Amino acid sequence: MKQLLISFKIFVTILFTLCCASLWAQVSCTAKAPSEVGVGQAFRYQVVLNEKPSKIVSTGFSNFDVLNGPSQGSSSSISIVNGQMTQSSSYTYTYTLAAKKEGQFSIPGMVFVVNGNQVKSNAVTINVVEGGGNGGGAAGGGNGRGQSQQRAQQSQGFDKRDVFVKAYCSNSNPYVGEQVIITHKLYVGPSVNGGYQVTSVNAPTQSGLWSYTLGNPDAEPPRSTEVIDGKKFTVFEVRRTAVFPQKSGKITVTPFEIGFMARVIYTQQSNDPFDMFFGGRQYAQDYELDLKSNSVVLNCKALPESGKPEDFSGLAGNFTMTSNLSRNELKTNDAANLTITISGTGNLQHVEAPIIEFPSDFDVTDPKITDNINTRGNTVTGSRTFEYIIIPREAGDFTIPAASFSYFDLKSHSYKSLSNDSYKMKVEKGKGGGVTTSSSNQKDIKFLSKDIRFIKTNGNAFHPKRSEFFGSSWFYVGMILPLLLLIIFIIVWRKTMETKQNVTLMKDKRANKVARKRLKKAGQLLNAGQKEAFYVEISQVLWGYMSDKFHIPLSQLSMDTVEEKLKEKQVDEESVKEFLETLNQCEFARFAPGDSSQMMNEMYQRAHDFMTKIERR
Repeated sequence: MKQLLISFKIFVTILFTLCCASLWAQVSCTAKAPSEVGVGQAFRYQVVLNEKPSKIVSTGFSNFDVLNGPSQGSSSSISIVNGQMTQSSSYTYTYTLAAKKEGQFSIPGMVFVVNGNQVKSNAVTINVVEGGGNGGGAAGGGNGRGQSQQRAQQSQGFDKRDVFVKAYCSNSNPYVGEQVIITHKLYVGPSVNGGYQVTSVNAPTQSGLWSYTLGNPDAEPPRSTEVIDGKKFTVFEVRRTAVFPQKSGKITVTPFEIGFMARVIYTQQSNDPFDMFFGGRQYAQDYELDLKSNSVVLNCKALPESGKPEDFSGLAGNFTMTSNLSRNELKTNDAANLTITISGTGNLQHVEAPIIEFPSDFDVTDPKITDNINTRGNTVTGSRTFEYIIIPREAGDFTIPAASFSYFDLKSHSYKSLSNDSYKMKVEKGKGGGVTTSSSNQKDIKFLSKDIRFIKTNGNAFHPKRSEFFGSSWFYVGMILPLLLLIIFIIVWRKTMETKQNVTLMKDKRANKVARKRLKKAGQLLNAGQKEAFYVEISQVLWGYMSDKFHIPLSQLSMDTVEEKLKEKQVDEESVKEFLETLNQCEFARFAPGDSSQMMNEMYQRAHDFMTKIERR
């Protein structure tokens, strides 16, 4: 019984093998091409199968350029012989090739997958000669020079040098903080005659630079023409960037990368009268290119030390300063608005709030900062406005001193200082305890009507004690206590004035408060779904917080210098690493695809958690 079972298994195996061999033998795969062609001459290489393949496994065109293909075709025929019907089909795969050099070359058989099995065509040998060959067609496989065969020739070849990207720099030797315009242009030459497409863009990294992208992102890129070495190129301005160096020395902007697809239309001339009448056959070939521009190297000069003001802002450019006081006559507990606006051309987002020594009898809010940055033109221009809300608590005549702002003027190559006017303010005694203001920022004002309880004027009368008060212990306490209170008041007042004059300490105290206000604004942008403005605001929150908290001017902070500067301030490595990771994540989320609302919520929470962690330390 066991031997019978083994014999049956062997029989089934042999039968299955014979069936597969029979099916395999039924699949034909034949390749054909001209026997002789010229260098650069276009010709057709065809493979014909009688079964439809599901996949092309391999080709062998290493000595030839593939100009087009594979193009697919199919045909079927029915024949009836002695009343018996036979049906057959054929499937053709056609490539248009051109030989690269002279010689005799063999195109190995192409491999296909048919019915789950691999089939291979025959190899084809082609003799490549200088100039025209014997035939450009695939029919007949090239049976001699005397046959009437089709001759094909490329009308125009593709030159990769016709497509490139070039970077231009407005000034390669700027001062630290000076605005530099970097322009990237795409050049497309005449051999790209069938259209083109930019498939991807990778903007360069700009380490050590504060950058703004200029122009309207929704508009078509500016187009022009240039003639280079006798060729006419179409030129596209694909990106214009304003950068501000944050440190001196050599700064390299990496190449701008573009994925590019060029389509080239070729024309084949032949002896076919029909083709000759219509100017020849045309076909298209697409070329995918990875383009890189040249690098841009900036040799940044440090600003001169001679003549540098003590309150130098660290900015270079051209600026003006204006101010306005909403009213100079008011009553106690009323409010007035002082606005200071710095305008011009330069890195305005690095302008810090001016330090003003307000009278000690004034309550002054932290300035509300409003930016109006214009990047739609060829340079970065705009303004930054600081709005202070002033509430006098005592009556009298007061003076609000002038604020100052200094910068490095690029035209005269010298330092300039700006200041606003000082303001006289007359304050009269108010009747009530409420606060009134003309500012739109009234939510920042607290009402004081319940802060002070009035002395009760009615009730039980006081009666003198029978014992003598003069000369008693309470008499001496009453004499000494006012003197002690006066001394304590003077100490506290002097301490308060020293604190107000200590710019570093004031920045430290207000760092968290200012950052929380700006984070609140970022929350409003988050709720409104304004992605671009949200990430800009989050970035400014983090930079401004680190600047105020650790007393480092914004002009000295960048992705390269932040680690060095914070370590100088003895900030632990974990906080430095977390700060850089949060900024990098913010920049990534800004351009990343996907659910923008989820990314914005994550970035908002990361910024909030980071500042909370720093404050707890």
